Amino acid sequence: MIKKVLFIQNRTDIKRSNFFDHWENIHAPHMVKILKPVKYVLTFFEEDKEGGCCGMAELWFHSEEEYQEAMKRRESDFGKSDNWHDVAKAWPDLDRYEYTGKEITIIDNTNESSE
Repeated sequence: MIKKVLFIQNRTDIKRSNFFDHWENIHAPHMVKILKPVKYVLTFFEEDKEGGCCGMAELWFHSEEEYQEAMKRRESDFGKSDNWHDVAKAWPDLDRYEYTGKEITIIDNTNESSE
């Protein structure tokens, strides 16, 4: 299992709230249909740093090959049909746009109920 982490930047002429709404409610569901990841998680950053990214997407795939096939589907007309380019731009330094990693969980208490 591999995880791809992609940092995304809002266009400066788009309201931050509109950007997050489009990402969560239009782009992400569309990408699930296209990419078919095992897991897809969005993190919206609260800070708005000049020239920084607004959030990140984490996508899990069974293998690098599965991810590459998904990216080919992303380049199709249907893959591009959610107007993501209208609200977002990739991290400007393309060498820093995408990372591949193995997740090592140190602690995960998310399923414990608080009493």
